[in-house]
This record gives sequence, structure tokens and C-alpha cells, in this order.
Amino acid sequence: MRGRGLAGLHPGVCGAYFLAVLGVTVTTFHPVLLALSLACGLVWGRRLGCRFHPAALAAAGAAAAAVNPLFSHRGSTILGYFPGGNPLTLESILFGCGAALMLLSAVVWCACLSRVMTADRWMCLLGRGAPVLSLLLSMILRFVPRFRRRLGEIRAARRAIGRAPAGGPLHRAAGGMRELSILFTWSLEGAVDTGDSMRARGYGLPGRSSYTTWCLERRDRAALALIAGAAGYLLLMGLQGALDWRYYPSVAWGGLDLWSLPAFGVWLGVCAAPIWLERREERAWKSAG
Repeated sequence: MRGRGLAGLHPGVCGAYFLAVLGVTVTTFHPVLLALSLACGLVWGRRLGCRFHPAALAAAGAAAAAVNPLFSHRGSTILGYFPGGNPLTLESILFGCGAALMLLSAVVWCACLSRVMTADRWMCLLGRGAPVLSLLLSMILRFVPRFRRRLGEIRAARRAIGRAPAGGPLHRAAGGMRELSILFTWSLEGAVDTGDSMRARGYGLPGRSSYTTWCLERRDRAALALIAGAAGYLLLMGLQGALDWRYYPSVAWGGLDLWSLPAFGVWLGVCAAPIWLERREERAWKSAG
């Protein structure tokens, strides 16, 4: 059954979309592009159920922005001097802010990626070409949720037999370490069982067929064409210098013109496309009901 919006498209379309968005996000320092990427990623992530803590994001961004002026003293606009005599420049502060925007945007889009690209999608996308990698990714994606669920089961079982950690901090720490030991042993046994099961089924052998319920439909091909066209256009504009932004030795950028304005619009359309698709499907469901 197809999901909502972008999540309802073929895994190849989803993979191409995230590759394009993350590729532009981690290779540009243009604050307009990064701000649009972060804003759209936050909105879509909330709709997907991602839990973004504003305080944690703000603290991570502030830390990333503060690191650069401490180690980089380049720039022509000197605001002051550190006790060691190194200058504090405006350009180093702005570069740190740009790096923080890039980091937060990448983290937010990776959170969306983990929600959309589930284990079965990775198996469909890489099952034939890279079976070992697809199996490894599927195990990694379910690693944290399974760890949390198993740790809850272990604690519930220990409470049921009267072995729950109690007493002072040392007794609680010892009980927690015992629970973690049980958890790791259980997880290692599960990983061995999974490997033996997949080997017994012939997973990864040459010539082995791969079953999937996904197939490229007309709308998937249209979405791939749009993603490729948008990515190609942004790459061309980047090579033309329409998306340039320089921090050192002084801040300079290409300005707003007939080249950069359409590029910003295309980038906004790419980042906001999942939100628009979901809202369109929601309106269709409401009108049909």
C-alpha cells in the first residue's frame, strides 16, 4: 500500500530526492539556500513525526557557530582581540553561522531520511546490486528501536522477579551494567541468528532473484525527471556563479539577478515538494470523504 506524499513513491525516487537535497545542502555555504533547506526540513520532519527539540538544535547550532572564531582568525573586519592576541573577525563569525546552518540542515534532513527510507525500501533499492550493504543498512535502521524495546523487556522481567536495581548510586549503576550486558548478549545472538537465516536462504548469492512489491509507475518516472531536471539546473547555476557566497577575506556574493532568483525558487520548490504533496493528498482525501 502506498504511503503519503513522497513516502508513497518508489524507493528509487525517494533515494534520488534525498541525494539531491543533501548533496546541495552539504556542498553550499549560501545562507539563503541553507535557511530554506532547514525551514522546509523542520516542517516536513514534524509532519513525519520526527521529534526536534528546539533547545537541543539551538545549542548544537550555537556550539558549531562558536567553534570557528576560536580557531580561524581570517577576515578583514576585526571586531576585537582574544587574550592571546589573535583577532576576532566578523567573517569568522559569519562563516561559523553558515557552518551551523549546514550542520543543522543536514541533521534535520537525515532525520527525515530515516523516517522515509525504511528497511524494506533499502532492501528494494540495494537488494540486487549490493545485498550485503542493504542488509547492513536494514539492521542499522532497526538497531535503536529494537535496543530500546529489548531494554524495556529486560527491565520489566527483572522487576517481575524482584531483581530491579535499587539502593544507592553504585548499586543502581551495577544493575544498569548488568542489564546492558544482557542486552548486548541478546543482540549479538540475534545478529548471528539473522546472518545464519539469510545465509540458509541463499541471500546474496549470484543469480538469486529479489522479490519486491515496488515498481516504477508513471508518476515515479515523472518525479525522477523533475528531480533530475531541478538538480541539473541548480548545478548549472552553481557553475555559472549565481549561487556563490564568499566569507573570506570579506563577505561577498553574486547578488539577486535573473540568474539567482529562479535558482532560489527552484530550490524552494525542491525542499517544499514533500510538504506540498502531503497537503495535496490530504485535501483530496477530505474532498472525497
